[in-house]
Amino acid sequence: MTRESRVLIGLQYGDEGKARVLDKILSRLRDSRLRLTPKYKNVVARFAGGANAGHTLEKGDKRVVLHQIPSGIFDPDAKLYIASGCVLNPQKTNREITDINNIGISIEKRLHIAANTTLIQPHHLILDAIHGKAIGTTGNGIGHAYADRAQRALGETLKTLRFADYLIDTEAGKDVVRANLEETNAIHNLDLNVNKLTEEFHMETMELEKYLTKNPLFLESLVADYGYDVFYEGAQAVMLDNLTGTVPFVTSSRTLAGAAYTCGDLSSRYHKRTMGVAKAIMSRVGNGPFVSGFAGKESEKYCMADGGNKYKKAEEKRLYDIDTLSKSENPLDLEILLRRWGKEYGASTKRPRRIGALDLVMLKQNCALNDIDELYITKFDCLEHFSRTTLPGIPVVTAYELDGKIINYMPTTTKEAEAAKPIVEYLPHIREDISGATHKDHLPSSVFDVKSFIEAQVRVPIYGIGVGPERDQFVFL
Repeated sequence: MTRESRVLIGLQYGDEGKARVLDKILSRLRDSRLRLTPKYKNVVARFAGGANAGHTLEKGDKRVVLHQIPSGIFDPDAKLYIASGCVLNPQKTNREITDINNIGISIEKRLHIAANTTLIQPHHLILDAIHGKAIGTTGNGIGHAYADRAQRALGETLKTLRFADYLIDTEAGKDVVRANLEETNAIHNLDLNVNKLTEEFHMETMELEKYLTKNPLFLESLVADYGYDVFYEGAQAVMLDNLTGTVPFVTSSRTLAGAAYTCGDLSSRYHKRTMGVAKAIMSRVGNGPFVSGFAGKESEKYCMADGGNKYKKAEEKRLYDIDTLSKSENPLDLEILLRRWGKEYGASTKRPRRIGALDLVMLKQNCALNDIDELYITKFDCLEHFSRTTLPGIPVVTAYELDGKIINYMPTTTKEAEAAKPIVEYLPHIREDISGATHKDHLPSSVFDVKSFIEAQVRVPIYGIGVGPERDQFVFL
């Protein structure tokens, strides 16, 4: 029995391809473990966040986008666990289970939801729709659910509900949901059908009752008694952590590696490795500082017009010619070009992602603070795109200029991050198409030159790279 746990997190602003990397690591490790024991099994667990993830998984002709449910669905022996640190949207979770069933995969006896997981109530979604646009939330009520969890109650009115609490006393739970809806209705002068929303929430929550896991030592038992490995997958990413990120343009939960053990219902004594995922060309969804972004504030304004236009992908294809964009020296044109080539539109929101150069200052700092053992870089194939632009090489950020001084660490405050300017170095172009590579021996020397430069800067070895959008387009190094 192996008895170990591992944590995988995103090291930038999200959308790094964490689920895909985890899927490849799980497959590889499973194959190696099965040589030793035919009974090797694992757990894939979410430790924070809610239905704001956008993990796209593909296997053959099967494709599913996971927002709430952990990755690992394609492994029939893997258990899936939503930990106490998460917030749970019953409606979206049920819809996601249906989508998974529709591609021929059953998770009924594999999915487990911790008793203390906080429920996202209808009023949380309504409040997010009213207040969330300014900071570019996903509209899933996550921040308001976490806020109510922290607040606990307002006077005699209970604000928060945990999964097991609701199931044990559903009438009392419905009273809480109804009271919160009535308060929201009155404050914002809405015309809500409170009873209808309450009953719909009730039905959706009861559908999930079969997944309730009351035992707080559930993971402990799987690891210690049955030899399971636990893989924690982080939602969002390090730069969106609600304490260390660029507040208020962050998520509402903890995203750092250490949060896996403070929020994930398992002791850190089983911890084995920490894995980090980054994108070769960075992106950010929503508002907030983005030092390495090519077009700065202009891009933020463009991408977030009308709250983030989910139809922008079709608009950009219709309005902008690829050849014209590739010859332009305008930074916004460069972002549009790279966004179209890289299909950089939000998996959850469909919003256009802001595009920037690989920030090695950020990557080094986040690797150090999260004690990253293994680094994986997705979209390495997209670095070839730069050879078809007006840029003299592959841009990477190696320092910042702030208040006339050169600094080699991320600005401490959001205001400073907005004021910082990137110092960019250009690496020699990768001109070869690496999308067909299936082994490291198939990669050109230019790839290893870039790899070596990144490793020297961040002081963490790169274990694998993504060479295309498909599941199998991944090379271990």
